[in-house]
Amino acid sequence: MKVHLIAVFALLAGCSQLPNTTTSNSTDVLYLRDDKNAAEQLWTLKHATKPSYPKAALISKQTGCARFIITIEKQGNTTDIRFVESFPEGLFVDVSRESLKTWHWQARESNSESRAIIRTVQLDYFMKEASNMDAAKAFCTI
Repeated sequence: MKVHLIAVFALLAGCSQLPNTTTSNSTDVLYLRDDKNAAEQLWTLKHATKPSYPKAALISKQTGCARFIITIEKQGNTTDIRFVESFPEGLFVDVSRESLKTWHWQARESNSESRAIIRTVQLDYFMKEASNMDAAKAFCTI
């Protein structure tokens, strides 16, 4: 059985311009949850630990994804990992969250001050023989 895991950053409702952002005065964090392009102009993924494919998903031949809102803090660490939704419901959440805890980011030149951001990420899980491929493709928009 061939299994593929792909980390994909979700674009849930973004635009291609620099952000129309909201900042918090207390922490000066840019809120880029819905603007993938703006987030990628500020931070690039430097290190990501690949999550393991859940045994229950392997046995039931399920494919899907999990979406989270994360904070990339000034030093490039991933913090404040908040679950948004997944397909199938709950199946890939725990392994995704554990993986995200280890992700580290590098500030781009356009982010010389290493401004912290809040953004959405999606981790996708695929297996060639999945029994739910069409539904997963529709939900995960891949």
